[in-house]
Amino acid sequence: MALRINPFKPNNLAPVGMFAGRIDELRLLEGGLNQTKHGEPTNFLITGDRGIGKSSLLLFLDAIAKGDVTGLDGGKFNFIVISLNVSDKMNLLTFMRIVENNVRREIGKTEVARKFLADTWSFVQRLRVMDSGISGSVDEQDEEVILDEFASSLAETCNRIVKPATGESKKDGILFIIDEADNAIPELRLGYFIKTVTEDLQKNGCNNVMFVVTGLPETVEKLKASHESSVRAFHPVKIKELLPPDRKRVVDLGIKKANEINSEKTSVTEDAKEQISSLSEGYPHFIQQFAYCAFKQDTDLIVDSKDVMDSAFAEGGALDSIGNRYYESDFYEKIKSDEYRQVLTIMSKRMNSWIKKAEIRAEFTGPETKLTNALKALTDRRIILKNKERDGEYRLQQRGFALWIQLFGNRK
Repeated sequence: MALRINPFKPNNLAPVGMFAGRIDELRLLEGGLNQTKHGEPTNFLITGDRGIGKSSLLLFLDAIAKGDVTGLDGGKFNFIVISLNVSDKMNLLTFMRIVENNVRREIGKTEVARKFLADTWSFVQRLRVMDSGISGSVDEQDEEVILDEFASSLAETCNRIVKPATGESKKDGILFIIDEADNAIPELRLGYFIKTVTEDLQKNGCNNVMFVVTGLPETVEKLKASHESSVRAFHPVKIKELLPPDRKRVVDLGIKKANEINSEKTSVTEDAKEQISSLSEGYPHFIQQFAYCAFKQDTDLIVDSKDVMDSAFAEGGALDSIGNRYYESDFYEKIKSDEYRQVLTIMSKRMNSWIKKAEIRAEFTGPETKLTNALKALTDRRIILKNKERDGEYRLQQRGFALWIQLFGNRK
């Protein structure tokens, strides 16, 4: 068998051509684009677990907003898209500078536009000095003045592209995609930023800016911490696991892509797709990883259940690779106590089913106080979940985490 290009991409975003599922979410976001295009802006807060496909969804939204693809409901758009990833070193002033840099890059394509931006965003030079620390500490009053100028400049810029000058192309508005918002530190004041800017844009007569913020579930609390009512500015969207038909469609799209680029044609059995669907638990990244390893394992141009299983649990295989990216940090870096890891190991025997504290205690070798502290710490870090309906019950979030602990958790 000749060398083949593996079409599955476990460490990359799903390209638009291999995107599956999320129909309801895409229609909701497309509706937001249409509202914003016609002067009724709608903002979204998208939350979900790691590997659930938030960033791939944003990539598809980006393509729809720019007009690279037609929306599911036939919408055709022409937005300027500003995409930002939040880091844990980003304060508010730095964030506004990055936004301004992106605005210049996306809009300042002509000499006329560059002159307009230089005048409109002239205050940014002062912002650079403030953020550098040359002028001393920056208090909240300084930030509020800068934020007011920022919102005014953004409004003027958006109104310019919606009603352009002679010779400039017309746009529908500006879409801000702010990803990994769970990394936000208090100094970023992200909730305060969104709440203030959205209100100031309306005061400045600008109604064609849409914000989409995404992150892990704890993003909600981080936004509230910087401004209690900031989450009211968003329509909440919780991303859940893909349904089995969509999981299998991801595999089919990958095999189709493989057969377009490889001379030798590959097929996949229904049993193999069923196993990939089950093992992945509906997490798109996990589907890609199990499918990637199964495709790599295949030697007869038929990806079957044996290929899936042989490549799934071996050292260096699919589950091990998923663990390296998603589970090792929770098991080793976020917790420094062997007793805490013992709790996880005991819980893994029940996979991701609920287990009572008394049942954990029966196998736990440490003192009661240590067990209580472990359960609280693991819950606070969202490594385990606490049953809201029954006291004293806990479970791991994913079956894959339990399997990884059993197979690789004690590996040095």
